[in-house]
Amino acid sequence: MFKGGLLLVILISLPQFGCSIYKAANAPPPVPVENVKIGSTRNDVLSTFGTPKNIDTSGNDRIEMYEFVDGHHGASKVRILLYIAGDFFTLGLTELVFWPMELAVLKGSEGRAVVTYSKDETVKTITVTDKNGNAWETSE
Repeated sequence: MFKGGLLLVILISLPQFGCSIYKAANAPPPVPVENVKIGSTRNDVLSTFGTPKNIDTSGNDRIEMYEFVDGHHGASKVRILLYIAGDFFTLGLTELVFWPMELAVLKGSEGRAVVTYSKDETVKTITVTDKNGNAWETSE
């Protein structure tokens, strides 16, 4: 009786911890920062970084600030198989390890790009930094 009640409490409380499988499946893809260079079009920038967070003008130039999350390669989603196996064989107790790991280690790197466009909508200058303002390091 006690074991069944304990198992029931554990199974009911698991959704409170979250789901590492869901987080891994919905992890952001890598952002190809190296594709945006001086002379790139605004459409190239938008397809790389998404919608700008801030737009400003300075003379004839438009300055846009983008925030993005650079995730892991799609092949890293194979970890979902490990999560499924762990959840199955431990009745979900591995979520106590996998969920915090997804939140802390595998969430991706936050970055910021500030792009200045000339009148013809091409990139005049670009500065890409991490969330702390340090220069962005590309994987090339």
